[in-house]
Amino acid sequence: MRRSGAVLRWLLTIFIVGVAVQFFLAGLGVFRVDHAAEQTGALTSDQFDHFFDPHMALGNLLFIIGVLVFVAGLIARVGRPRIFALLALPLLVALQFVFAGTGPPWFRAFHVLNAFVIAGLAGTQTGIAWREYRATAAALTSAPPS
Repeated sequence: MRRSGAVLRWLLTIFIVGVAVQFFLAGLGVFRVDHAAEQTGALTSDQFDHFFDPHMALGNLLFIIGVLVFVAGLIARVGRPRIFALLALPLLVALQFVFAGTGPPWFRAFHVLNAFVIAGLAGTQTGIAWREYRATAAALTSAPPS
């Protein structure tokens, strides 16, 4: 089994777990804003941003991990269709910053829809990587000694 495949598999696993944590942090930010608004009646922009700082920080980290996933896929030579899917991960994460930070509310709402696309793509690629690993491991254990 190639080490590059293991690196890709674990980076994808870390990425998809990070995406799940992102959904949690987004919800936490929303409920912290709601709680603070109930307590004080109004929030400043800085207070609002403060509640989403962990979500934004993890988003930055996920972009870096997404780039590393793509590079690991190139090194592991996973093939053209999968390389395009792996390239899409950091591109979609970068698009998250555009959706969250610019335009009218209807445009910003695409941030949430794009997050589901990222989760679906990352989950699919992670599943493929782990299935390939199990298939390779099973083939190696069942092969007769040479």
